[in-house]
Amino acid sequence: MQMRTLDADRPRRFLRLPLGLVLLAMWSVWAVVHLVASATPPSAASAEGIRARLLAFAPAAANAGQPVAFRLRVAGCACVAPATAPLPGILSVDLRDRAAPPTLPYALIVFDAQARLVYAGPAQLAGCGTSIAAAALIPRLLVTGGASPLISPATCGCPNDSKESLA
Repeated sequence: MQMRTLDADRPRRFLRLPLGLVLLAMWSVWAVVHLVASATPPSAASAEGIRARLLAFAPAAANAGQPVAFRLRVAGCACVAPATAPLPGILSVDLRDRAAPPTLPYALIVFDAQARLVYAGPAQLAGCGTSIAAAALIPRLLVTGGASPLISPATCGCPNDSKESLA
């Protein structure tokens, strides 16, 4: 009589093992696909995407063989940035008179002399303690040459704890 109960349980045990492995394999594939998708930056954050959206926002924005810094007002940011001194050797284009579209969430966009994107991000970089002006990094980024661009979306370019002006 014990043989019958063991035989009756045996097929069920074999069915659970393959079903569990199939579910584990499906979940693993799903997890890997989503991790890869979240690890790749969206195409909108590419250098060409940023350049295209900037030209759509300000059609006259083009560099003439020298580094150019575009200052924008991030959509939804209510602060008024004070006037800033121009960066030496960099043409400065101030586009803060109107809010940039939400698809362009960068307060400062810098291109080098070859029209390659160098920086797109907030004008003030927050960190531990006081924030620093992004303009302090721009000369170093321009010197690096072939390095990949530094892209960091910002919700607002307002300085909140620093006495430094917006770059």
